[in-house]
Amino acid sequence: MSRITLSRLLEGGFKGEQIYLFTTNMAEDMYAFSRLDDAFNRTKNLLWPFKWGVWLRLAVIALFVGGGISMPNLFQYQFDGSDFAAGTIGSSAASVATIILVILAVAIVVGLIWAFIGAAMQFVFVDMLSTGDIHIRRFFRGRLGKGVRLLLFEIFLAAIMILAVAALAFVLFGFWRTDAVAPLLLIALIPLILVAAILLGLVLLLTTDFVVPIMVSEDCGIIAGWRRLTGVISSQFWQTIVYIITRFVLGLVAAIAQAILVIIALLVIAIPFALIGIVFLGVLQEKIVLLLALGVPYLIIAIPVVLLIAVPFVTFFRYYALLVLEGLRPEYRLLPE
Repeated sequence: MSRITLSRLLEGGFKGEQIYLFTTNMAEDMYAFSRLDDAFNRTKNLLWPFKWGVWLRLAVIALFVGGGISMPNLFQYQFDGSDFAAGTIGSSAASVATIILVILAVAIVVGLIWAFIGAAMQFVFVDMLSTGDIHIRRFFRGRLGKGVRLLLFEIFLAAIMILAVAALAFVLFGFWRTDAVAPLLLIALIPLILVAAILLGLVLLLTTDFVVPIMVSEDCGIIAGWRRLTGVISSQFWQTIVYIITRFVLGLVAAIAQAILVIIALLVIAIPFALIGIVFLGVLQEKIVLLLALGVPYLIIAIPVVLLIAVPFVTFFRYYALLVLEGLRPEYRLLPE
C-alpha cells in the first residue's frame, strides 16, 4: 500500500478516487489477490488447446493428490444375523473374526500404498508445472524419498491429533464418570475435535502449498522445509493470513462448482444406462446381474470423467500456491516466465 495514498486518505478525507487508489494498491500489495490472474492464465495456457495426453496425466495426479475422489470405504458392509444360517453363529465366529482382520489388514496396506503414491505425486506435480514437462514417470522415481518423508509427517500429525483428543477425553471422563455428566462431556468434546481438525488441516495445507515446493527448491527434508517456511511466515505474517483466508474461500467456491459439474456429468452419463435398465428390468429375473452389467461400465466411464473435471481445479490451485510462495520469498521461484 502506498504511503502517499494513505496520507491523502488521512489528511484529505475519503474521496471516491482516493478510495479506489487505496483499495487498488492494497490488492496489488497482497499476493493472495495479485497472483490470481496469473494462476488463471497459466492454467488456461496449459490446458487449452485441449490435449488428451496432458489432461489424462493431470487426471492421474488429481486422483492421488485430491480431486474429489475418495478412497473406497471397505467397511460400509455390516454383518448381521441374516448373513449366517441359524445355529452357525457360534461355530463361525472365529472365521468371521479372521475375515474382518484380513479385510482390515488389506485396507491398511492399500491405504498406505495409496497415501505413499499420493505423497510422491505432490512433488511430481510441482516438477511438472515448474518444468512444463507434463510426464509422470520422468519424475516419479526421483521423488520417492521425499514422498516417504511427507507421508511419515502426515501420519505423525494425524497420530498426534488422535492421541491428543483421546487423552483429553480420558482425562474428562476420568474425573466425571456419572451418567448425567457423560453426555455433556461428549458434547463439549465436539468443538475441541473440530478445532484440532482445523489446525491439522491448516498444517497440511501449508505443507502441501508451501513446504513441498520449498523442499523441491532447496532439495531438503520436511523438517528443514518447515523451518524455512516458519521464517517466511514470520516475515510475511499478514500476507500468509490473507492467503489462508483467500485459499479457504476459493476452495469452498471451487468445491461447490466442482460438485455441481460432477453431478451434472454423472446424471448425463447415467441416462443411457437407466434406459437400458428399464428395457431389461422386466426380462431378467436376476436383478443383481443387471445391476452389475450396468454398474461396472458406468463406473468405468464416470470415474475418468470426474477426474477430468477436477483437472482445472487442482492445476489452478497448485499454480496459485506456487505464485504466492514466489511473492512471499522470490528465491523460491519455481515457475518459468
